Amino acid sequence: MDYLNFEDERISFTPLIMYIDYIHLLQDDYYKKNYENITPRDVTYLMNIFYHENCSQKDLANLLYVSEANVAQIIKKLEKNGYISRVKDVNNKSRKIINLTNDGKILVFELLKNMYEWEGEFFKDYSAEDVEKFKKMLYDYSQKTIHSI
Repeated sequence: MDYLNFEDERISFTPLIMYIDYIHLLQDDYYKKNYENITPRDVTYLMNIFYHENCSQKDLANLLYVSEANVAQIIKKLEKNGYISRVKDVNNKSRKIINLTNDGKILVFELLKNMYEWEGEFFKDYSAEDVEKFKKMLYDYSQKTIHSI
């Protein structure tokens, strides 16, 4: 009788989203232990504000597939903690433009440094080609997920 490796079978039959969720839980634990008042959700907002300068709450809601009310709640917290600023749009007084403050930029650079270090440690046993392929597959997975909703 052939030996069955149930660990390999479990890996094959576990949905990818479960592994992503587990990584997210570990990330959440890391932020709780190392940062005061920062959650993975906050990091998602900070990173999107970093990559999309001069965005509005509506822009963030569209980028993150959440309600503007949800954005308002997170933005209020980030502003209170000094990580972002909101100023009125000169072309549309009802719209506020969101950007990172200097403290917000420092935090984002620190977070990016930590992420790159973690990825470096995680991927140290993989070839550059495997890493690129993995990242491309995750990106494709995220895009297909977005477009299937």
